[in-house]
Amino acid sequence: MKTISAKQAKNAFGSFLDSAQREPVMITKRERPIGIFFSMQDVEALIQVSEAFKKDIHNGIISGIADAEAGRVTEGSQEHINDLKTKLRARLAVAVN
Repeated sequence: MKTISAKQAKNAFGSFLDSAQREPVMITKRERPIGIFFSMQDVEALIQVSEAFKKDIHNGIISGIADAEAGRVTEGSQEHINDLKTKLRARLAVAVN
């Protein structure tokens, strides 16, 4: 991610906008991050991923409730939790790519 100061962004706004179309740009003020500028294409992609996760979470909750009501439960052992983490990381990697 490219980083520029607020002053640089102000003084070279056209260049700043061009850069943001290629990659997110972090804006700093007094060497501290104050914001990130994304292209609309990046924002739309983030919204799509967010909506997909919302649907997955909703479906998972509904499925979990149905499983609990039907008596299909699993003890939350550390091994089981680690397995769930591995599966979630794999799903996240697919969703981001």
